[in-house]
Amino acid sequence: MFRKLVRYSTVASAIGLALCLNPSLSLAETKANQLTRQEELSGWKLLFDGTSADNWRNYKSDKLSDGWRVVDGELVRSAGGAGDIVTKEQYKYFELLLEYKISKGGNSGLMFHVTEENPAPWHSGPEIQIQDNVDGHDPQKSGWLYQLYQPTTPPWINAVESLDKTRPVGEWNQLYLRIAPNQCEVSMNGAVYYNFQVGNNDWNQRVAKSKFANMAGFGKAVQGHICLQDHGDMVSFRNFKIREIPENGTVKQPIDGVLAARGEPAFPNLKWEGWSPRDEDGNPTKPLRILELTYANGFPKRLFAMDQRGWIFTFENRRDVETATRFLDIESKVSPWNGPGANEQGLLGLAFHPKFKDNGEFFVSYMSPTRERKTTPLSSLATA
Repeated sequence: MFRKLVRYSTVASAIGLALCLNPSLSLAETKANQLTRQEELSGWKLLFDGTSADNWRNYKSDKLSDGWRVVDGELVRSAGGAGDIVTKEQYKYFELLLEYKISKGGNSGLMFHVTEENPAPWHSGPEIQIQDNVDGHDPQKSGWLYQLYQPTTPPWINAVESLDKTRPVGEWNQLYLRIAPNQCEVSMNGAVYYNFQVGNNDWNQRVAKSKFANMAGFGKAVQGHICLQDHGDMVSFRNFKIREIPENGTVKQPIDGVLAARGEPAFPNLKWEGWSPRDEDGNPTKPLRILELTYANGFPKRLFAMDQRGWIFTFENRRDVETATRFLDIESKVSPWNGPGANEQGLLGLAFHPKFKDNGEFFVSYMSPTRERKTTPLSSLATA
């Protein structure tokens, strides 16, 4: 059954924007304002625990004004004259997660590396805008680094408008900020908006073209306070957490012990049909790059392995199995993953029809060397 293909059809499928997701970016899977065990082990700390605002004070003050209140587990800018607030601690490199809920037409902001020798925090600290993108009046949209960076899309997406992943007024949005030695990042609701590096040439050129050009201390501090802006509108925050990043860029792993286990080859005697690690002269050959190991419904004792060059192998799911049979070879139709200028191309996906046992149908997705980069073939195949 696994040797003969009787049907092969191909369609072009548009590629969507690829977004880098962080496992911590899903909206509150646990109770609000609590850390998971994994977060505790990996160094995350709460900046707001849902009951008190002890980690915060007003800008250039040692107290927190009455305009900021803790209401139902939320830190709320609720009254006029609240003022901008900052963390009592200062931070250099860090990851920060928060959820915000903005009022209709509302505006606020999140600033970092804020120092207190200026009349206002935004004179020193770069601001990630927070606002209602529908009825807000500021052309700088929520998630944008004010007048400096905004969401970018690859040129092959042909997007007409800027990426906007914010949720409507009254719903929670999650904002992620990373300030690190090598690269900084802002994401909104799990979608990467942009990357940047404070103080490099690109950053300095953008600052020079902004309203901050004549502010000598803007973006210059190597560490400072986190700041929440009072822009005169109601805004709520929760699940506010931070993890400091050491100078070497490494972070703690969520490990609290040693696992009594060791790695062993799953199939120590397995040989791949049509491939050997060395040729007849003893020279290394093009390596296998197995991207997927799976099975089809109805065949739990048989595995399928997908190699990125365009091969699919099948073999019995036994530790002592010796041969992986190559039952699909579309290498000639696939763009080489290790060719000049290649960027993770090749055979990229394999999926079996839920009724594969009856119809023998499966699907592969790959990058074609002849198609435009904005499309990829999606092929339907069937076995005899």
